[in-house]
Amino acid sequence: MALADIAYLAYVALSVSVVSTIEYFWHGPRLPRWDLKFQLRRDIMHRIICRMVPQLTNDSTIDSLDLPKIVHDMRAKAMPPAELKPEDGVYQVIGIPVRDVPIDPREFTVDEKSNNPGEIAVIDAGTSNKLGALYEADMRGPGRTINCELVVASNIFNDEQHEAQLECRPMHAGEKLILYFHGGGYVIGSSAMYRQLIAHISRESSTRVLGVDYRLSPEHPFPAALHDAYIAYLYVLQQGFDPSCVVAAGDSAGGHLALSLTHLVQATKAPMYGGLVVLSPISDMARDSDSRVRNRRFDYLAPQPLASPLATARLFYAPGRRMSRDLISELSRPLVSPARGQFTNFPRTLVQVGASEVLADDSTQLHARMAQTKHPGSFVLESYDDMLHVFHVFFDRPESVQALGSVGRFVKDV
Repeated sequence: MALADIAYLAYVALSVSVVSTIEYFWHGPRLPRWDLKFQLRRDIMHRIICRMVPQLTNDSTIDSLDLPKIVHDMRAKAMPPAELKPEDGVYQVIGIPVRDVPIDPREFTVDEKSNNPGEIAVIDAGTSNKLGALYEADMRGPGRTINCELVVASNIFNDEQHEAQLECRPMHAGEKLILYFHGGGYVIGSSAMYRQLIAHISRESSTRVLGVDYRLSPEHPFPAALHDAYIAYLYVLQQGFDPSCVVAAGDSAGGHLALSLTHLVQATKAPMYGGLVVLSPISDMARDSDSRVRNRRFDYLAPQPLASPLATARLFYAPGRRMSRDLISELSRPLVSPARGQFTNFPRTLVQVGASEVLADDSTQLHARMAQTKHPGSFVLESYDDMLHVFHVFFDRPESVQALGSVGRFVKDV
């Protein structure tokens, strides 16, 4: 991070803190469970996020947008890799050579017609072609590697077994593994940035966690991230983990990716993992939910409307493409908007959300769709009052402690 950026952040923190503190003591906390520290952190984060990118409401300037520069600037101002202290755990960087993971490209070819009237095919012809092209590019290219981080919390790390623990192979029959996808709106982020959150999940679940650095947009739009997630899952199986002992998990965009991966695993008839955990997930890319307006003054996130060319959905799926009915139709597909898919054969799922976050409706409506299955008890929604997007990262908050503890119990019970 450049010196000018550090100075800017210091200025923002000081100016926002003064205004927010006066408001807190004059009007009281914005929400009942907020203390001054929490409100200050929210306000500072919100100001920084709002200044990271231009705030647009339509396509009037789309032809003049320099998307590579905008995204480059966003990444330059993003959080650096998180430090992992010895008392928190250890990690090992692992590379997945994509050519060594066997994939039959015919798995991506699915008939457009569904067996059930009104049901949308999971893999449409366009997505099938894109996935096939990504596979061919991997086979013809110089050899690509998907970088990952294997995190082992301190409470399960064993010095005598450290070499085995830092290899992505089961140490005993029935050992569980969490396959984790970080957030960041599909344009920023890495497993390194989310190291502390991943370590907390490892500690609470007493389970090793493999964080996956999938490809990001706009350089690699949909379905590149999904292709990487699928390869990472097959790699885990290739290393000897029993699919029933694997839990797919993720936060925000990573939660979206975990949901989409589950639909893809179903469609390709690959062995399904035993559980799914999504924290504040994006679940519907084809519309602006009511909670984006209702909770705008509470959450630190400032998502742009779907009409904006800088909306998460459009940067993820088709950067630089103008809004149209065809685009909305494509965004409604289950691999892009997983809440619109079928959940009949989904694994046990835990959904956690902050009740006051802008993406609250994504979780509640996702769970409502899941609850329409014959086994609604397999899907659990936990909503935390007054909490924000991925509130789990506020580790000193009791709600974070409670939620991460619940994640740990869920994983142990898979």
